[in-house]
Amino acid sequence: MGNRSSEQQIAKFESLRREVEELTTFKIAYEAQDELVRAFISMGRTSATSQLMLKSMLLQAAKMASKLSQAEDCSLFLVNSDNVVTDSVLARGATIREQKESLIDRVLDKGIAGWVVRNRQVGLIADTMQDSRWLNLPNQPYTVRSALCVPILRGRTLLGVLTLTHSQPNQFDKRTAHLMQMCATQMTLALDNVRLYRQDQEHLPATPSPAESLPVETVRESLSEIGIYIINDRGKFVYANPRFLKIFDYKISQLAELQSVLALVQSQDRDRVAQEIEHCLNGHLSHLSCEFKGKMSTGEVLEIEMSGTRTKFYGKYSIIGTVRLLNHS
Repeated sequence: MGNRSSEQQIAKFESLRREVEELTTFKIAYEAQDELVRAFISMGRTSATSQLMLKSMLLQAAKMASKLSQAEDCSLFLVNSDNVVTDSVLARGATIREQKESLIDRVLDKGIAGWVVRNRQVGLIADTMQDSRWLNLPNQPYTVRSALCVPILRGRTLLGVLTLTHSQPNQFDKRTAHLMQMCATQMTLALDNVRLYRQDQEHLPATPSPAESLPVETVRESLSEIGIYIINDRGKFVYANPRFLKIFDYKISQLAELQSVLALVQSQDRDRVAQEIEHCLNGHLSHLSCEFKGKMSTGEVLEIEMSGTRTKFYGKYSIIGTVRLLNHS
């Protein structure tokens, strides 16, 4: 009897340890997002062009990822719907354009980044000398013995690829990979804000006067469009940020009392959204991405875009993601 009690206590302690570890990971990921958002707002105040802002965000994201993973070098590619690189930060630093494009093409063809693009999953290499997915480039100015490559996804759409490297083998493990996956989700939110900012700039006159340039308030408005949520394996809310609450006109206490997130979905879309969520939680879909008619606490109908990624929270599968208001009917 005593042995069974001791085993139960050990199991309970181990469960609590995993929960604390997962909460710590969430905290680190959200702090990383906060750092990127602050950098975004800071760039907005300088009236920077969208291209300069994007490059700054890429550098900031690469620096943040290197620090959190203790990597020595970091490369970050953004890709379009055809998996063509549109922007990048290379570990080897600045290179002439033709050389840079050639290096990227080779990595996406035969390297670990290409493997991640094709498989839409994390690539973890303990030792590059024993893994065929690693491609050594000509005149490579640094030594790589271990690598971690993470896809940056928005729903099912691949936005980019983050590659972290170290000169010693076995520097990255599954815990680091999990942390960087969560941070990649936060990068998606930050990079999406840059996309919104770029769209705002494109709608401005071709030669705006200083008074017509995009104000900081518009930047903040773009940031405020994103609602963030976490739901558990039963669809109940674990977390919702202030924007999420404002979109649906709920208090956090009211949201916690809902049976599931489906209470925010109009009846005609409920089965479809429930199926998407179930498939994501079960692992049949790696990411959740759907649009539906939602409803506010007042009963007013909303057009909602919802994205999410399966993760673990308190030892159980959950979904962390974002919602965006498409239009107000």
